[in-house]
Amino acid sequence: MSLFPAGIAFGEAFCNRVEERTRLKKHIDNLRHTVLIAPRRYGKSSLIRQVMEDNQCIYVWIDFLSVTNQGDVEAKIKKACKELLFKLAPELKKLQMQTTELVKSVSPELNLNALGQTLTLHFDTDESIAIDEMLLQIDEYAFKKGKRAVIVCDEFQQISQIADCEPAEALIRHAVERAQAITYIFSGSNRHLLSEMFSNSHRPLYRLCQAMMLERIAASEYVKFLQAAALKQWQQSLSENVIQQVTSLTECHPFYVNGLCSELWQADTPPTAAEQVEQVWARYIEMNKSIIVAEYISLPLNQKRLITVLAQAPTDAPFGAEFGLRTKIPSSSTRRALDSLLEKDIVFVDADGYYRLLDPAVKYYVQ
Repeated sequence: MSLFPAGIAFGEAFCNRVEERTRLKKHIDNLRHTVLIAPRRYGKSSLIRQVMEDNQCIYVWIDFLSVTNQGDVEAKIKKACKELLFKLAPELKKLQMQTTELVKSVSPELNLNALGQTLTLHFDTDESIAIDEMLLQIDEYAFKKGKRAVIVCDEFQQISQIADCEPAEALIRHAVERAQAITYIFSGSNRHLLSEMFSNSHRPLYRLCQAMMLERIAASEYVKFLQAAALKQWQQSLSENVIQQVTSLTECHPFYVNGLCSELWQADTPPTAAEQVEQVWARYIEMNKSIIVAEYISLPLNQKRLITVLAQAPTDAPFGAEFGLRTKIPSSSTRRALDSLLEKDIVFVDADGYYRLLDPAVKYYVQ
């Protein structure tokens, strides 16, 4: 297994996040539904999966990225509920497999009553089933079985992009608010849209969840992780200058730390100088240039200009005279361009109030 995967990181490849793992576990244990907010490629999915594995949670993962209408949403949730049912009661999966050898379209329907539970098998139809009914039914089943479970709703912001999305959001709220045994975790790759769904007082999901912000992993944690990885790979430590160059070039962005280190760790010997690290970084940028600059190329000129200037030096006064001299853009145009870049997660405001580029690879490319 690679210590620096391009996708989901788990096990040995998972770096730190001790505080976040502890918090998310407590949320799950206390039935506190959570919306996990972070920029793209910050390791949200890796964190969730690691917590699920650490705590041996019964869970299902719903990826809403491909939904285009309410029917898609219903189908995704229905499929997840069936999957969760089989995880809560594996004996039902065995029964379905025996029953559906010849009839592939049959599916289980669970009926709950005062005397217990009965399982009915019926043929799937196109008839819509209310989202909240599906979710409440599986929650009630888990509660009566004395089991806990988690439903992960990934790329959840896509629901906000379908026509007439509020009824679907309202039905989801109805089920989540009444959950007795299932904890819900919502995440997505567009934090602006996701935040809007849960923080806008006019939206059905307003204040439904505890918000959890995911920041970059501290450089000090990467030092320990990279030294351990170096000892495993080459049986020797890395110099302080080499590790500092890795964290400096990548700005501790999880995706790019993994991207750069996956290249460095392919060598037979460890890098011994900061210059070697930068050479590999430059090669990595060049190899992935078409992906890295794809969004940048399509931007309007004013937004490109702001990116170029911010790549050279961040600012805490983007509408001031000095920044205006650097960009040569009127302040009114700067405001519009900057708002758009913030919304697209290309620019962010750090803890000290400075406007910075989010993507260190874009920064390196345009400098």
